[in-house]
Amino acid sequence: MKMIVFFPVCCLMLIKSLQAQPEKILLLTEKPGTFKLQKEALNGQWLDAYGKSCACSNTESDAMLGELEKLVQVFRKAPVLNDIKGFDGICRLYGGRCSSKFSYAVPTNLKFWFRSWSLRKALEAQWINEPPQWIIEVNQADKFRDNGFNVSDYSNSSGTTNPAFSEKAASAAAIALNEIFYQPGVREMIQPGIDRYGDDVVVYNPGRPPYWEQVTVREAFRLLINYWKCVPDIRQAEAMVPVLEKELANFSEEQKDGHAYFGDPETISRIGSKENDTPVLRCNPAYWDRNRPKASVQLIVFEMPKPEVVKSKMENCLKNADGYYYLYKLMSELDIKSLTTFVTQ
Repeated sequence: MKMIVFFPVCCLMLIKSLQAQPEKILLLTEKPGTFKLQKEALNGQWLDAYGKSCACSNTESDAMLGELEKLVQVFRKAPVLNDIKGFDGICRLYGGRCSSKFSYAVPTNLKFWFRSWSLRKALEAQWINEPPQWIIEVNQADKFRDNGFNVSDYSNSSGTTNPAFSEKAASAAAIALNEIFYQPGVREMIQPGIDRYGDDVVVYNPGRPPYWEQVTVREAFRLLINYWKCVPDIRQAEAMVPVLEKELANFSEEQKDGHAYFGDPETISRIGSKENDTPVLRCNPAYWDRNRPKASVQLIVFEMPKPEVVKSKMENCLKNADGYYYLYKLMSELDIKSLTTFVTQ
């Protein structure tokens, strides 16, 4: 009887042990891969935030695509994109967010996809649905808006109760407020023309005026108060505007005309006047060199952690058979200093 009972128990334990084994997945790092370039028109797709179409002709769009193709070749000099193995690479060239107030050169994006190959249960499988991707912003710094106020323009609102509300007024106030943001970290100059803010890198022309300009306390509060005055719900307007006006009144006239920084996080505005590493900024229209054609690369922005972080992530991804391994490999091999030639020529 003991043998009859003991045998199925052992089998059950063995089955559970086998079921607990994680699926063995391996990256096929030696499988030959491909690279494709997808080009899209950079103009005439939509109006910008100010209701104007991108001031870019078909000729300028084609010329800008040519400049972007040259830029892609810099990335392709990295060994991982020069001799592609283990994934199929795609680079999409497409239009960026237009801004007639704070830009001149054609805003665009490069998006790299890495469709990695792996071995799963003795079968080859490819990561096609939302594969690892890397976005390179050109002539814009749209990603830094995430460090801003990110307010709604309340388009298509219904049941409004605020007499001061209109879609036009609310949209204009939201656009103006969304243009300002907090510096995304301590600035570290890698070399003239390359700045790092935490995980973000900005490649720029050091011979031009600063690419960002600081905003005063008075201006920041003006944008905030104007926004809240015309929100759809009168109760929100009546609750927020007096609080913001009271916070502004706590600053001296000298402080109001001084630069704004991240202040007390317990306040509604979060705006202060004490200098720190988090000033309130917006893009500087004086940065753009209007003597150069609009179809030129004048600013490049992308996410790239510090080298030691990239190396660690790359090793972990390889160990875990994660296709992001190739993305971090490109980051580790890319010569970012070579990108400066595009913004200074």
